[in-house]
Formats: sequence, structure tokens, C-alpha cells
Amino acid sequence: MEYISSAFDTVFDTNKIFVTIKANFYVRKDKNDTGLVPIYLSLTSQGERERINLKITIQESKWIESKQRLKVSNKVDADINLVLDNIISKITNINTIYRLSDKRISVAIMKDEFLNEVPRVNFCSFFDKCLEDDRLEMKHGSYKRYKSVLNKLRTYKKEIYFNEIDLNFFTEYKKHLVKLGNKSTTINSNFKAIKKYLKQAVKFGIKLPFDIEDIVTGSTAGNRTSLSLGEVKLLTSYYQSDFIQAHHKLSLGYFLFSCFTGLRLSDVFNLTRKDITYEVEFISVKTNKNQTIHLNSTAMSIVKMNKDLFINFPVPQVLNRQLKDIARHLGIKKKVHFHVSRHTFATTFLRMGGNVTKLQKLLGHSKLDTTMEYVHILAAEANEEIYLLDNLFKNKNSQ
Repeated sequence: MEYISSAFDTVFDTNKIFVTIKANFYVRKDKNDTGLVPIYLSLTSQGERERINLKITIQESKWIESKQRLKVSNKVDADINLVLDNIISKITNINTIYRLSDKRISVAIMKDEFLNEVPRVNFCSFFDKCLEDDRLEMKHGSYKRYKSVLNKLRTYKKEIYFNEIDLNFFTEYKKHLVKLGNKSTTINSNFKAIKKYLKQAVKFGIKLPFDIEDIVTGSTAGNRTSLSLGEVKLLTSYYQSDFIQAHHKLSLGYFLFSCFTGLRLSDVFNLTRKDITYEVEFISVKTNKNQTIHLNSTAMSIVKMNKDLFINFPVPQVLNRQLKDIARHLGIKKKVHFHVSRHTFATTFLRMGGNVTKLQKLLGHSKLDTTMEYVHILAAEANEEIYLLDNLFKNKNSQ
């Protein structure tokens, strides 16, 4: 009995006439040294035929030709039957993708798709190939972020075919990411990356069963935690004190330097001691743009107090772990990591009367909207504190 992989097992000729591609399994009679025979996959269409050795060997007596499967007497037999089921499913998906994309497929192309994972069928393979093509033009940090998104997808499901991706896929995948403990901003960032490469797939002529714009990615900005003026003063006093723990001083020095300059960790770690003058010029790692900042006296004093700054650089993971230890040691309840220093610089600058357009230049933002987020943060804080005015009347009534 011949097993046809799907009602969609078709090949387009130049006149768009559908011709069935047939797929079936058969066993060869040539036994190996252990007396087992190999299973082959046969692909046929309009007189063309391709044979593929599946590298699976079985006892010939167990093969049921009419069912194209093994007679099951143990777990190994059941597992082989499952593998054969998956092969037929894979062929069905390949044919479906080609039909939906109005692409011509032949027996030779089918064999190539099946053996070599040509990215037109498997989204994970397509994502991987495009990412590697983009790698030379991509920042290392961006590449790692996209690679992480791809690895999560492959952990969720090793092979994700384009015809399986619909809006329900994103609903289920979001549930999966929530179970992993991913925050909403992380999930949005993952969806944004997936959406990017789905758009590339459409440009390659791959048709999807939904409108990509229906995928709502949401904000990826995250929670912009910043320290208050009092908390910055507390950290500075600890840094300047004689009782600061030695292993804390280097990490805290870099953190405070950024609190008074707004530099990202990648840019801080690209500077050397000789670069630290009252005017610092550098090329931003993230934006690849030239930036110049004038160091205020506080930033300069932080550097002068520690001869190891911009000479020795801790591992970022160690630095962030120590910042958490310092915050806990000083009773600061916020989740402190290095990037909090950049947010702290921005909010402190505005609290002290700084201009938002000047802040945009200092932070190196290409869009003013990004900088305006800090204005919104301060506005929200002001709204929360407006109720303090009620205390005026409470005090009056108590007199």
C-alpha cells in the first residue's frame, strides 16, 4: 500500500496544474551483519523517483507492507513507527508550504528540503540562516539577544513549520514564556524578534496564514528603575568611607561614575585611565556614534578616589551581583544593577533642572521620545506625591 503524505502533496507545473507527489516506505532485502534490513523512503511524481536511506534497520519479519509500519512487540518498534509518522508529517508540511507560497516543487527539491532543512519550510532554520547572514552587520549584543530568542523557540519545539504559525501559536507560546518566568518586556522583545524574521520570510515569497501586523509586540522598554537623590548620596558616602568593603569599591566606583555621566556599561568598559579627562570622547558601542561629554567634578573625584578604576574591570555578572549586595547592605530596597545608574543620571539631571533636549544628547538617544520616558517617570512621581498637600489640613485640624 502506498502512503500519500497529504491531500496537499502537489507539484506546480508552469500552468499551475496540481500533480500528486507520492511518498512511501519500503525495506531492502540486503541484510547487515546483524541480520537487519534497512528502511528507505521513496518519493515519486510523474515518472521521477528519489530514494532516501533513513538509516533505520529492522527485523524484516516485523515489517507490515500494507500498513507501512512495524508490528509492535516492544518499545523500540513503537519508537520507529513514531519516527515514520513524523517523516510523513514533515513531508506534508513541506508540500503545504510550497503550495501556499505558489512555489514549484519537484521530487529533487523535496529530497533537498527533507535532507538539508532548506529554510523555506522550517521557520527555525530560516531564522537561523537569516541571523547568521545579518551577523556581520549586527552588534554582538544584538546577535546574542536574537540567538537567545531562537534557542528558546527551539527548546519550545525543535521544528516549527511556517504553516503551523498563526495567531494561536503566539498565544500558546506566550503562555510558555510566562511559565518560564519571562517578564512582559522580555516576551515583547521575543515577539519583536520573531516578527522581524517573519517579515523577512514574506519578502522571500513565503505566505503566512495571517497578517503579521496582527502580532502586537508591546513595549520592550522595561521598568526604568532609578535611585533617589538620597539613595545616591548614601551610596556616595559609603564609597568615600573608610569602612567600605574592599571588593565593593571597584564595582561601586564604576556604578557611581555612570550615575554622574549616564554612560552605558559597554562604553565605560571601553575607556582607559588616560581617557579620563574633563572632556571624554568615545564611540558608543550601541549606536556606533561619536559622543563627547564633559565630566563634572563629582565624576572626576570618584575616579581619583580609586586608582583601580579604568585599570581593572570586573566581570559584568560579578559587578551586578556586588551592586545587589551593596544595596542590601545599605538598606536600599530597589533591584539595583548597573543600568540603573544610567536611569539615575537621567532622572537626577531632570530633577536638578536639566533640559530634556540636552539630556537627549548626553544619553545619545536618536529619538526624543525615548528621553521623554524619564519626564513621564518624574510626572508620575509628582502625581503620587500630590496627596502630601492633604497633610496641611490634617495638621491644622489637629491643632
